[in-house]
Amino acid sequence: MKFDSKICAIAASIIAFIFWILIDNTYDNGDSITHYAISRYSWQHMYLLFDNWGKPVFTILSSPFSQFGWKGMTFFNSLTGVITTCLVAQIIDKLKWNISPYCALLLFFIPNFPLALNSGLTEPLYALVLTLTIYLIVIERYAWAAIAMSFLPFVRSEGFISIAVIAVFFIASHKWKEIVLLLTGLVCISVLGFVFQYESIFWIFTTNPYTADAGFDNYGSGNWDDFFVKFYYMTGIPFTILFWIATLLLVKVLMTRLITNFKETFKSVEFLLFGSFFSFFLAHIVFWKFGLYHSFGMSRVLISILPVGLLIIFYLLDLLKQQSYINKIALVVCVGCFIIFPFTNNKSAWNFSKDFAENAETLAIKNISKDIKIDTLKTDIIYYSSIPLMTLLGCDVYDETKYQRLRELKLNGKSKSRYLVVVEDWFMNIDNNVSKDDILFKNLKKIYSKRVSENNIVYIYIGE
Repeated sequence: MKFDSKICAIAASIIAFIFWILIDNTYDNGDSITHYAISRYSWQHMYLLFDNWGKPVFTILSSPFSQFGWKGMTFFNSLTGVITTCLVAQIIDKLKWNISPYCALLLFFIPNFPLALNSGLTEPLYALVLTLTIYLIVIERYAWAAIAMSFLPFVRSEGFISIAVIAVFFIASHKWKEIVLLLTGLVCISVLGFVFQYESIFWIFTTNPYTADAGFDNYGSGNWDDFFVKFYYMTGIPFTILFWIATLLLVKVLMTRLITNFKETFKSVEFLLFGSFFSFFLAHIVFWKFGLYHSFGMSRVLISILPVGLLIIFYLLDLLKQQSYINKIALVVCVGCFIIFPFTNNKSAWNFSKDFAENAETLAIKNISKDIKIDTLKTDIIYYSSIPLMTLLGCDVYDETKYQRLRELKLNGKSKSRYLVVVEDWFMNIDNNVSKDDILFKNLKKIYSKRVSENNIVYIYIGE
């Protein structure tokens, strides 16, 4: 069947739309909601557009959609998934691989990919920009590839790692103009932030939330093999098996080329795929092992490179088909396994009651508003432990005349006016370094509490 990009786009849109309708989950109860809140309230508080943690490119692009609420945000991320799928299909077509470009639709059957699209996370946009860069290189639009890649660090900080890979490609290809163009995003975002928000042109570095010393770091560290295990649970059995076989093949091809033609190796598609995936993957292994840059060992970060991982699998299937090691029947079996697997009872497959339905803790927090209206209580200031908690309660915490982080109360002591304290167990400790028996609660009167999950209770206190 001849590839038609319009048919591919329509098919991807239909699949994404079905997931958008069916999934009523935030996928992540922390960063997902916080990114949504920053995007949602950025039009009321313009400084949020250049919030370094929120990531300016993500916030700016998603903000028109998030004005329509949570479903607007998930529509934005679902749209990034559709575009990414179409780009993967175009890459297959332009490289003339011996597999159908429509196989790109398998992205939606990598168990965690469609789940992440229905969130407020930055990973789907990172996947889009990284895939777009590879596509632009494949069609030899090198300047545009450099410009696109230059904005990636302002979608997620790992973009600086991915830029290094593309820089090596350009150096090996003697693309000196493109090397300079890799600074485009840094210059543009730095200048815009300087003009509209910050006093220093170097604000991107001075306000980096992952290097700043907050005085504590409760994020911890893990084992060398953690991300290998998490990769399986993110992608499932068919993807994992084919991916690691494809990786071995890719390493063999790259090693052979390094011996025969060292310089040409770094100008190849193989290097682009391998470097783009494993620079990101191995970086997170190191970050988590040594507890660097507030790494929390979150498996969801791998969403950022799943489209590249799928391309690596397609590279394997193309090579096997070229050598007649795989025929159409075997290819159909592989595709069938991909599609069927998420519907099985495997631990890494979809759990419809858990993954598609609204999280019980999220729903319980939302229902607190039926019991008590925080904004109607006569207080001068409200101290809170987490942005996700307050966002679910319908509060615009970026109105700093009314809301302050709990750590401010701990740092500055008792407020001189009547105030409210809204906290829950987990974020209170992780993000604020405050425990249940902290002295700041000594003279507070508890007016409300509700258990929202087995390990989490929301408390509301009033102080004078």
